[in-house]
Order: sequence, then structure tokens, then C-alpha cells
Amino acid sequence: MFKRIVIVGLGLMGGSLAAACRRKFPKARIIGISRSREALTLARKKKWVHEATRDVLSGVQGADLVVLCTPVDTFLPYLKAIDKVCAKDALVMDVGSVKVSVLKEVNSRHWKNLSFVGCHPMVGSHRRGIEAVDPSLYNQGLILLVKDSKTCPCSYKQAKQFWGRFTRQVMEMKPEIHDKLVGEVSHLPHAIAACLMHIVSTPALKIASTGFRDTTRIAAAASSIWRPIFTSNRKVMLAVLGRFERELRTFKKLLQGRDPNKLARFLDQAQKKRQNL
Repeated sequence: MFKRIVIVGLGLMGGSLAAACRRKFPKARIIGISRSREALTLARKKKWVHEATRDVLSGVQGADLVVLCTPVDTFLPYLKAIDKVCAKDALVMDVGSVKVSVLKEVNSRHWKNLSFVGCHPMVGSHRRGIEAVDPSLYNQGLILLVKDSKTCPCSYKQAKQFWGRFTRQVMEMKPEIHDKLVGEVSHLPHAIAACLMHIVSTPALKIASTGFRDTTRIAAAASSIWRPIFTSNRKVMLAVLGRFERELRTFKKLLQGRDPNKLARFLDQAQKKRQNL
């Protein structure tokens, strides 16, 4: 299917994808690109990649598939470099958490060689770096494929076939819908987790147990990844934060109203939705 697969970024997402591709595409040559010498050394040692380099141009030379596993604000410089040396009609995908701003940049330029398809695997962890790599991370995970009017049908089909090697859960959606829904179920929880870490006192943190740890787990993720996600999806975030604030006010009024039945109904409705998840 692909002869030369290049993974740009060898953190949790990229390293795990490289390791998985070694298994799923045994005839392909897997190349890893990273700024971290430690990541490159470990990826070679673990045989997650055939080649590992810090040089983008040499790494993507002749590639027919490139996957960007770096922060979303780094995509454009990488795409410009990739387009110079990749194979003709090479498929380039990402695993980023925002799509409207990314596709706006991609579609505003004419690419000589590459064809871009926006992808978002709904898998991951708060852990980061090459040490967190899990070759089974993508197995049976939900993959969101984003398609707009400028997406090449052939490239889209290739992207769908690629992710089909890992899971049957592949869902197509428009970029605006993607950013809205992911903003609700991924970006908002991260913002809330970060806020919780700010408001809880130091004495309280000393007695924090599993409930608090589970609720705030994602706040441990790197700001280098999340700052560009929040800023790129600012409009959605502001809207969904407004809705969250209204729910907080509702909860506060229920406490002030001293009606245990109304409070119970509020909690029961949340419990039912969570149980159905």
C-alpha cells in the first residue's frame, strides 16, 4: 500500500504510530523524524523505525506517506519542506486536534507534490515523549477523518484504507463539526482540569485521592501541545465555556435553593448520561 512511511514527531502519538506501522505494514520502510536525539536513539533501538533522523528533507525524500505528529502550529513549515522532496501525489496526514485553521492554511496554498487529508485519532494519554510509546495505542480506536470541498477523493480513500488497518471505527465529518464536537468532549475537559489544578489549595492536594487524580489527569499534558489547540479553536472554546459557566450557575442556584429533590434530579440526569456513554 505504501513503500516509504514517514512519521514526523516521535512522542506518544508519533512513536506509537511508527511502532504500529512496523507491524501493520511489514513491506514498508518506516522513517522517524524528531528533534530529540533520545527519541531517535530509542526508536532505532526498539526497532520501531528502520531509519531515524533530525533532517526533515532527507527523511521525507521520496516518501509516499507522511504523518504529522507534532503540535498543530508547526504543520505549515513542515508541509512546505515535505512538498519539496516527497513523492508525487504523496499522502500527508496529521493527528491534530483542530481542523478548521489547519485546512484553511493548507487550502490557501498550491502544493506541487503532496495531498493533505486531516485526521484525528481519538486516542492518547496525558503522558508524553518516546518513553510513553504504546504500539497498541491505535488498535480499535476511533479515527475522525475530515473532508472538505478541496479534499482529494483518491487521497481520502487512501487515508481511510490506512486507518482501516488499525480499526473499524472510522468516522467522516466536516472540519467545522469536528472542531465543535472535539471542543466539547476534549478541549473543554482539559481546560476544566487545568482550572481545577489552579483553584485547589496546597493542603487539599496533599489528601487528593483517585477521584481528583482521575478528574485532573489530562492537566498533566504539555502546554506546547495544548496552547496552540486552544488558540486555534478559540471561538468554539469561548462558546462552550459560556455553556459550562451557565451550568455552574445552575448548580450554584440549586445549592442556594436548598431543594434536595431538584439537586438530586440534576445529579441523576448527569449520572444517566454518563452511564449511557
